[in-house]
Amino acid sequence: MAGARMNITSVERSRAGLSLLFAPGERPDVSAMTAMLDACQTYATITRTDPAAGAVEIVAGGLAFDMDGLAPTRGEAVDSPLDHHGFADLPDFRLLEGVRLYPGHHLSGGMALSPVVRALLALAAEIAVGLPVRAVLWHPAHAATEPRAFSHSVLAWLAGGAFPTQSLTALSCHADGTVISRGLGHFSGQEAIVSGMEQSTPEATLRIVAQVVGHLAQAAPLEALTELRIQNVPFCAEPAQLGTRVLVWPAG
Repeated sequence: MAGARMNITSVERSRAGLSLLFAPGERPDVSAMTAMLDACQTYATITRTDPAAGAVEIVAGGLAFDMDGLAPTRGEAVDSPLDHHGFADLPDFRLLEGVRLYPGHHLSGGMALSPVVRALLALAAEIAVGLPVRAVLWHPAHAATEPRAFSHSVLAWLAGGAFPTQSLTALSCHADGTVISRGLGHFSGQEAIVSGMEQSTPEATLRIVAQVVGHLAQAAPLEALTELRIQNVPFCAEPAQLGTRVLVWPAG
C-alpha cells in the first residue's frame, strides 16, 4: 500500500478495523468468543489469549487479527456514527459497548490490501450474527450497520456481488445536492465528491452515489478524467489537483 508506515501504532491499526457493539452486560469473554469461533463457518482460531486484558489474537484466512474489549474488562465507549444503515430501531450508541477487531501488528504495512480487508470482513460477518451484536461500526467511515444487514452485504460482496457501500462508507449530503464520501479512501486511496445532483430526490441521489462509490472502491486510483456509466447514465470523474479527492458529476 503506497505510503504505509511499517511502525504503525496500535491506535492506527484499530482505525483500520471495526467494533462489534453490544448492550451492557452482553459482551462475550474469551471463553465465549472461543466457543463461537469453534462453530464459525469461516475457519478461524484463537492462537493467543490474555483474559486479564480482555484480548485475543485470531487467525483467519492465514492472517492474524487482534481483538480487545472482551469481558470482564471495560468495553470501548462509542460516539454516534456519521452514517447508519439497516436498523428498524436505531440504538442509542452512547449506551453500547464495543469489542474491537483490527489487523495484527505484522499486517501494519498492508492494512488496506484486499486479502487483509476481505479476511477481516469475512470474520466480522460471522461474528456479527453468531453473538448478540447490536451494531457493527466500521472505523474508516465511522459508519454503523445492523449486524444481519452487515453480514449479508459483506458476504454477498465476498462472493462476487456489489461492493457494500452502505456498510463500509459514510455519505454526507449537502443542501446543494453535493454528496461527500468518508471511508472510500481506505479502499481506493481517494474520497469522492459527487455534485450536480440537485435535480434528483435525496433518495435517488444516494442510490446513484452509492453505485458511484462502489465502482470507485473496486478500481485503481483515478489519475485522469474518466467516464463512468451508472444506471446507464454517464458521469465524469476526475482527480482533484490538490488532496486525495475524486470529483464526480453527471456528464452532459
